Amino acid sequence: MTGGLRDPRAEARRALRRRRRRRRIRRTAAWVLVTVAAVTLGMGIVLGWDVGLTWLRRDTSLFRVRQVDVGPTAWVPPWEAVERSGISVGDDILAIVPDSVAARLERHPRVARARVRRTWRRTVRIDLVEKPPVALWVHDGFYEVAADGTVLGRAPRVGLPRWPRASRRPPEPRGTDLPLLTGVRDVDPIPGVRLRQKGVRRALAFLVRLRHYGRGGEQWVSEVWAGDPDSLVAVTLGGVTIRIGDGRVSRRKVEALRAVLDRIRRDGAPVSYVDARFREQVIVKRG
Repeated sequence: MTGGLRDPRAEARRALRRRRRRRRIRRTAAWVLVTVAAVTLGMGIVLGWDVGLTWLRRDTSLFRVRQVDVGPTAWVPPWEAVERSGISVGDDILAIVPDSVAARLERHPRVARARVRRTWRRTVRIDLVEKPPVALWVHDGFYEVAADGTVLGRAPRVGLPRWPRASRRPPEPRGTDLPLLTGVRDVDPIPGVRLRQKGVRRALAFLVRLRHYGRGGEQWVSEVWAGDPDSLVAVTLGGVTIRIGDGRVSRRKVEALRAVLDRIRRDGAPVSYVDARFREQVIVKRG
């Protein structure tokens, strides 16, 4: 019997547990103090940076747009792109949202895609992918039409852009250099409106195929009549009428057709029309 004597080992264990508990409390308190200090410091830095940045943006030119550059274009004047972007020299460059500006530019009937970038030189760069015209629609004037049927606007009176071109490539066909698109039902010629008639879509697809084959319609086609989607009619620059059906011609058919047209030009005999609707042959109807 030990009576009222305490077990020294039990006392030692209890003392050890008390010391460990005190250490945990001190450690926790220290981490809380460190965290509070870090948060306070961080908030001070953020608030100080925010105040400083606001001052720099408002009272200095460090974040002011210095220049707006537009990449090479063939149909959209650079100054028109800048105007539509809504960006001016002196604007706060950090307030410019590139995606929003690009969306504004893509509402232009001649723009397929736009990319807007901000650079560290305080320059805003605008690059456009344009919709090239493939035909000229005659309404109350001449209107250029893109491959997807979008009315791009009135045809320019000059063949070259009124601004310097960065490329030495030959100018793209435009205006009166393009084949005429006729047989279109009455539609208001508003830039941005899309011609959705089936015959129009097939006639434009025919002209796109010719370009893809390296035989662009502007080189030898004067007009495509699109009044009937299954009976399209093309007229050459030499005045020869060609029945092209729905316009789905192969490269081989186009080459054969060009060979026939060259022979007709050399012979000089009158021709009523050329029928290219058959799969394997091109028929010449003498008149």
